[in-house]
Amino acid sequence: MRRLLVAPAVALVLLLSACTGGDDRPEVTTLPEVSLPAFGSGEEVDLATLKGPMVVNLWASWCGPCAREMPVLADFDEAYGDRVSLLGINHLETRQEKAEELVARSGVTYDLLADPEGLVSDSPPFPFIQGLPFLAFVDADGTVTHMEFVVIESVDELVELSERYLDVTL
Repeated sequence: MRRLLVAPAVALVLLLSACTGGDDRPEVTTLPEVSLPAFGSGEEVDLATLKGPMVVNLWASWCGPCAREMPVLADFDEAYGDRVSLLGINHLETRQEKAEELVARSGVTYDLLADPEGLVSDSPPFPFIQGLPFLAFVDADGTVTHMEFVVIESVDELVELSERYLDVTL
């Protein structure tokens, strides 16, 4: 009986110690040192050099929620792009022509980068990207202040998030 109680306790200690330690990567608070080609032109952009206030959106044409939110992001950019930049990163795209069609259909005019190899995924501070869409908020100093997997449903929702995480008034 005593042996049955000890085994779960040891397993619990091992599990908890694995969760609290181990990640030896330094904490990164700026966009990763990854260069990506500009959508369409191919000109390389080093993410680490970008400053905000900015919202970074990871998307792909095969992602239904991404396609639904892109017109909302385009409307946000049209209304507030002079105060908060929007940057779209086309992540792990499998069919470039479909991405181009989605961009045209959605009315997107904000800057877009291509990441067909998924270089930003798991490049600190970004987590391993397991789903889309994904947002990161970058303040005026270039600090990533917040990241989350979220589908933006309205311009007002993105205004609220921008004001909360970028210390701006829109």
